Amino acid sequence: MKLKYLIFALFLSACSSSSDKPHDRKIASDEIGFTKKEYYQNRGNGHSKFDYDGYKPGKGKFIKTMLSGKNRKLVKVSGGHRQYLFENNLFDTGSDNKSGVDCNEVMKTVHRTPMGRCYFHNMEDKLSKRDKDLALDVMMGSRDQRFGRNFPSKVANKASRADMMNPNPLEISARLLNRKDGKVQEAEVINVLAAAWLQSMNHDWFSHGKNSKKRHHTIKGSKSHPHFKEGMKVPATASETEDQKKTDNHGYDYVSRNVNTHWWDASQIYGSDAETILKVRGKYRTDGTHTGQLMPDGKIAVDKVNKRLIYGKDGLPITGFHDNWWLGLELIHTLFHLEHNYIVESVLKPLRGKKICKKVSREECAEEMFQKARLINAALLAKIHTVEWTPALLDTPVLHVGMRSNWFGMKEGLGVSSSFLRGALPKSLKHLVSGLTGKKTLDLYSTPFTLTEEFVAVYRMHPLVPEDVKLRKVYDPNYSSKMDVKDMVFRNAQKALKSQTTSNLLYSFGTSHPGALTLHNYPSFMQNFTAERNTGNKHGDSASMDMGAIDIFRDRERGVPRYNAFRRALGLPEMANFEELTSNEEDLKILKELYNDDIEKVDLIVGSLAEKDRYPGYAFGNTPFYIFAVMASRRLMADPFFSDYFTKEYYTKPGMKHVNKEFMTDVIVRHFPEMRGKFYANKEFTRTNHGKKGGAKKTKYTKNVRVVKNAFRPWLPVYTEVKKQLDGAK
Repeated sequence: MKLKYLIFALFLSACSSSSDKPHDRKIASDEIGFTKKEYYQNRGNGHSKFDYDGYKPGKGKFIKTMLSGKNRKLVKVSGGHRQYLFENNLFDTGSDNKSGVDCNEVMKTVHRTPMGRCYFHNMEDKLSKRDKDLALDVMMGSRDQRFGRNFPSKVANKASRADMMNPNPLEISARLLNRKDGKVQEAEVINVLAAAWLQSMNHDWFSHGKNSKKRHHTIKGSKSHPHFKEGMKVPATASETEDQKKTDNHGYDYVSRNVNTHWWDASQIYGSDAETILKVRGKYRTDGTHTGQLMPDGKIAVDKVNKRLIYGKDGLPITGFHDNWWLGLELIHTLFHLEHNYIVESVLKPLRGKKICKKVSREECAEEMFQKARLINAALLAKIHTVEWTPALLDTPVLHVGMRSNWFGMKEGLGVSSSFLRGALPKSLKHLVSGLTGKKTLDLYSTPFTLTEEFVAVYRMHPLVPEDVKLRKVYDPNYSSKMDVKDMVFRNAQKALKSQTTSNLLYSFGTSHPGALTLHNYPSFMQNFTAERNTGNKHGDSASMDMGAIDIFRDRERGVPRYNAFRRALGLPEMANFEELTSNEEDLKILKELYNDDIEKVDLIVGSLAEKDRYPGYAFGNTPFYIFAVMASRRLMADPFFSDYFTKEYYTKPGMKHVNKEFMTDVIVRHFPEMRGKFYANKEFTRTNHGKKGGAKKTKYTKNVRVVKNAFRPWLPVYTEVKKQLDGAK
């Protein structure tokens, strides 16, 4: 095995930069390590086999996948580029220095704090020399801190000073984003639950908060748009307060604040402030009124009988974040409210008085169990996103293996712990060998941790939303109906819940397809609908809008570079002309006309949806992919709760096992056991029995095995139908 380690280490060292010294940040330089020709040639293998869905690769598959000739070249490009981005594409826009925050009090016990403050308290010795000073940044990653940037101020400022209205966002939406005749181009290898999952994660990561009530922009009308020929008013993104503006912005024209914590801390379930957390932990009567008490044992509010969220008297679901609410979010949140309480009951309660809750009051024990259950639940969400959701959308063998290695490290691929190598290897090599979680993986790359405006921009994936969901019933295979998505958003979500059981709705989402991430596939109802702040009764800030035009405009307003400038700033090859962007003749004609034959004017979202620069099996192209490559990794490696705190001391031994052994299918089947038959099926096997005299006898037997291993794939029987189509196309 030691020889395998040596071979693997030598291989990886050929793929990545090994420098551990701070250096000047350079953009789009030749130091990335590959030519434009290499970039386009080394695309990896074609679409991976549908029955290999990233669930458990094993040693042989790991070695074969990562060391094959063509994949090795792909790893050189993608792995080496990720390391380049770590070192060159993280920029600080300035974080507040709140000297009045007493971290000794806030972190008296190590836990995910309500607003995400004081995460690096007493962590100086866990950081590299170049990062030690950052441990003093009390507010790093916390609620109400600025979004960082992946590009330097000169790039962002050039974008923010460009004409925000040219070309007209409404005309672009009407001619390039619209679904023709409302027909959806489906992404058949994933389900609608995958789309709902993404929005739930977004709600954990970022929100610019409520728009300004005083400032707005006016987009001129377009004859091409059937609903906004007279134009559309767009409220401006919320401004900083006068006090917030005093923080040095390091030369950026535009900065804005995240009203959520930047950390991957399941704040969509629990909230990003103490008041919301207490509300989620509250005990409620059947009519939605608060009893004034907390749930016992650190549990959180959920209707465990009907398996639904509890709605308060204000008509809002009791959960951490409920803006832009719809039925898909209801299902994801319900699952992980239930999962939190399961963790309390089955993982933590058996440890009371032994490993936890030693000689403390009942209230103190409930607090300890809540905090540990939150740690475990948040880490489970992050693990599922890393090793299941991402490979479902980026379906190539290298990505399947690579994402699991991000979480599990070399132990996943070679069967031996790699912890002894941590700290002894250069940073670029360390991350690839040891993974991004566990002791000695903490790394800030000289930049305070935040999410970035560019990260927010590439997650504008509204084409995933279908026009309708095909309704199915768990116990009635002949039942067939559908529900329009527009009838399950905002206040309609609660009405839709009453029309079906949660189980049937979950099954319907698991067997329906989302839209593909491409041009001409934007949800029709979202191009002319009334956006509401939440599902409650007060809607003073509701507005009729085209969300496609809003998506385009927000990038321009926030200084996100347009498509080609964005690629250059990432060190990706630029598009010399429209023909390099797409081969679709009809789209080429519209693109050239809208953008006056100037490839430099193409908006980020338009270029990302149009681009043919995407690996086979990828649901989206390489422009958003490389932002994900750096920021998805950074969410893990910059968080102490996925690094030196990610141990049995803080999570408990059963808690660590729960995080690493449980998957999305386990969560679903645990809380909805009637779903077992939607993932498991009887399969026939042959057993060879060897007799004492050397004879062999073969017998057939059946075994109930997991067929659908990734819950973001279509569930049975749709999984089988899709698999047949894919097999027939090979």
